[in-house]
Amino acid sequence: MKHNFFITILSISFLSNFIFSQDFDESFLESLPDDVATDLEDRTKERKNEEETQYRRPSTFIEKPEPTSNRYGAQIFSMMQTSLMPTNEPNFDSSYVLDFGDELQVQLIGQKSFIKTIAVKRDGSISIEDIGKMYVAGLSLDKAAKMIEDKVNQLFIGSEAYITLTNVRDIQIILAGNVFNPGSYVLNGNSNIFHALSVSGGPSENGSFRNINLIRNNEIIETIDLYDTFIYGKSSFNARLRSGDIVFINPIQNIISITGAVIRPGIYELKKDENLSNVVFFGNGLNGYADTNNITLNRILDGRINRLPITNISQFDSIVSQDGDSIFIRRYPFRSVEIGGAVLNPGVYLMNAGDTVIDVINKAGGYTNTAYPFGAIYTNLDTELINTNALEKLYKDSINSISQLIKETGSEADFSGLISTLNTLKDTEPSGRVVIDLENNDSGSLLIQEEDTLFIPEITNQVYVYGSVSSQGTAKYSEGKSVDYYINKKGGFVDKANKSGIFILQPNGETIKVKISKNLFASSPSAKIKIYPGSVIYVPEEINSGYAARLSTQAYAAILGNIGVSLASLSVLKN
Repeated sequence: MKHNFFITILSISFLSNFIFSQDFDESFLESLPDDVATDLEDRTKERKNEEETQYRRPSTFIEKPEPTSNRYGAQIFSMMQTSLMPTNEPNFDSSYVLDFGDELQVQLIGQKSFIKTIAVKRDGSISIEDIGKMYVAGLSLDKAAKMIEDKVNQLFIGSEAYITLTNVRDIQIILAGNVFNPGSYVLNGNSNIFHALSVSGGPSENGSFRNINLIRNNEIIETIDLYDTFIYGKSSFNARLRSGDIVFINPIQNIISITGAVIRPGIYELKKDENLSNVVFFGNGLNGYADTNNITLNRILDGRINRLPITNISQFDSIVSQDGDSIFIRRYPFRSVEIGGAVLNPGVYLMNAGDTVIDVINKAGGYTNTAYPFGAIYTNLDTELINTNALEKLYKDSINSISQLIKETGSEADFSGLISTLNTLKDTEPSGRVVIDLENNDSGSLLIQEEDTLFIPEITNQVYVYGSVSSQGTAKYSEGKSVDYYINKKGGFVDKANKSGIFILQPNGETIKVKISKNLFASSPSAKIKIYPGSVIYVPEEINSGYAARLSTQAYAAILGNIGVSLASLSVLKN
């Protein structure tokens, strides 16, 4: 798996078009793995540009800032919602009120047959051939259709009339008050207040979502509370707009914030007669972690913020909201931890703050008879983040260093071992494993954190040998045998094996670097060379360059992270 923190990989076809006149030639690039070659190319090009220029060109791309308002409902109107405008399709309901500019299709079938499209005239009338003039302005579509049908039945026995609305008129309305984009707007006659709000950007920062007036002929004919739609799912837009209408957004009312153990934390608008229980309801209620006896209400009183402890959430029913109120609902300090492998009851457990790794194991019923606690794999999100950053820096530093070495020594130097190692490093997945020994020390007292994972493997009788050996794979574990025993079991070293830099990944996640001298293995004084069931022996390829060899030591250790090495273990490596 390749991670997004690595340098962006360009198409390898770019290489054939880029000429390195001084640093290295195309034949050298072609000898490298594609990914590493491309990264080296990019870094070398960057280095040349840095040497040739004293400044960085300003960016020609300016990113638009994202909306920052956290007020509930603001995201709905964060941009012009023109797609929400009604369309001129013949699907209007029968309550639509006709007026000048609307078009009707009248079809007669029977004694008298025809089909005609007739527009409503400025005086509100329509004229139908052989039927006459009728006034339909101000009538709903169903009433106008009934009037036409009755007239046809009087004049033409045996004829049936079918009336449909084929096109609606344009109307001009005004958006005023605390609206994001106030002004005059042209909509179609099938529009309601929500359509008008959508094209205008909705209420401004100071505009109310819950007190919006539709004014017609200087009278308020409808007041809209958008929460009826947003929270309750009600269709509250009853009146269609007419030319000359004013949609007026009143100033915002009480603004209350609620955070903590609530399903949908945020900033909500309350009416003056609503209590704090309404805020909890608007936030979709409390989650399962809420401590209903540990709530804080911050309220502005006499120009100062006062902290008002709430002993029980039932008090909210009697506390009327006040502008600026801030509610924080604490959560019980639970930890969700997953444990798997050789335990009696694997699964996800909810643990208390202060619980330890041993507490998790006990909650899972303890070990099975085949458990191998020494090989326990304990992962932590904080450790994974640290390892991710470390791998990113290691890879980038390595590319920079190789580019510099090529510049100093020329491409004729042998970088194959290091290049191969870095190509493997690019594919290495960061590990969040923490070195833990559940058999020989007090690691079991380690405090657990949210989303920690613990895996207890089953006992194995194998040792894993990889790298520059004749036959990579597993070898049967034998008590007391040394490193060279297992290497010989896999056919011994290959020609380019680095015998002075062998790595051992112990089952508990600890990494040890050892070297061979006169057929004897030695290590730092702090590291005892003992092979356990489940140990991994990794023999890297020999690297001649002293600097590159030191660089590769970290890379080799990081590669072992693909099978569980932690960053903590890297600190004990001796170069």
